[in-house]
Amino acid sequence: MSNTYNTRNYAAHGGGEWVIGGKLTILEGAEVTGLTATAAPASADALGGIKAAEKGAGDTVEVKIGGDAKLYAPAYPEGYLLPSAEADALGGVKLAANQADSAAATVAGLKDDLNALLAKLKAAGIMAPDTAG
Repeated sequence: MSNTYNTRNYAAHGGGEWVIGGKLTILEGAEVTGLTATAAPASADALGGIKAAEKGAGDTVEVKIGGDAKLYAPAYPEGYLLPSAEADALGGVKLAANQADSAAATVAGLKDDLNALLAKLKAAGIMAPDTAG
């Protein structure tokens, strides 16, 4: 004699197994225990269980799940090297050596102070070097 059932959800094997053939609704406040130990890993095609910390306010990188049910984020980008500034392109600017305020009392003294400033700007790479000529 074959078993017949008049419901799609029933207890089997003396109540040791529940068979769900219809919709299972878990109400607010209900608890399900033991599921995380038996849930299959989530995939692109199927829901599943994962273990992860809760998203924080500063978390912005999307992650992907591996076959081991762990989340993986892209590697941090390699260190960025700021390019040197060019006459027609922005870039990093180095700190030039200090140039004291001019106390020149003559045009010749002021010229010397200005040339000292220009030399420091060129040495720091802020100003293009002199061209041979």
